[in-house]
Amino acid sequence: LDDASSLALGRSLDACAKPDDPYFNQLTRILATRAMQQARYFSSGAAPPSEYVHYGLACPIYTHFTSPIRRYSDQMVHRLLAAIIGWEPLSSDVLDARAMTDLTDNLNHRHTMAQYAGRASVGLHTLIFFRGKEVEEDAHVIKVRDNGVVVLVPRYGIEGVIFVCGAGERNPFAFDEAAETLRAPGCSLSTFDKVRVRIHVNTEKAHKPKLELSIVEPQLPARAG
Repeated sequence: LDDASSLALGRSLDACAKPDDPYFNQLTRILATRAMQQARYFSSGAAPPSEYVHYGLACPIYTHFTSPIRRYSDQMVHRLLAAIIGWEPLSSDVLDARAMTDLTDNLNHRHTMAQYAGRASVGLHTLIFFRGKEVEEDAHVIKVRDNGVVVLVPRYGIEGVIFVCGAGERNPFAFDEAAETLRAPGCSLSTFDKVRVRIHVNTEKAHKPKLELSIVEPQLPARAG
């Protein structure tokens, strides 16, 4: 990957593919995007022009211009544009830099809260969908830890942590942090590896059901205390 600029990164991501794995390109994009800072709303007078860039879109300057019924940030932009073309006068509130900064800060906060609410809703409906089922599906390792891996199941768009040992147990794997790999005799787990997982809902705590994933392929070493 070429990270010299956002445009170079985008082009290198386009070329990042494996003929034997059609999902590899999308997986690479997911991981690359997560490393980027989330775009935020701000008042143009509160930051220098060098901060206007939208890295993910490779744009030196970017703002919204969609239907004003969708987001309040769009409504703000439409009002400014209406004043610029002489359609309607500019409100005095828009000229208050402190008020505009407070407004954009609130927009950022509300956007983040909406994301959290969306994720919680997806989590709830995922539990409802898998309750009473035991499903096996292909997954990809997207992160390796010293005691387990994080996997992504493309078919359902869900992620989960799978531990290779419990608290206080001997870890049968050796962790190679530089290579992002867990190694054991006859078995290894690395970032981008394709694995087969079993998905089910643990209902041992009736008030707090939990989605659990376990690796069925490759076969992992037996866990020991």
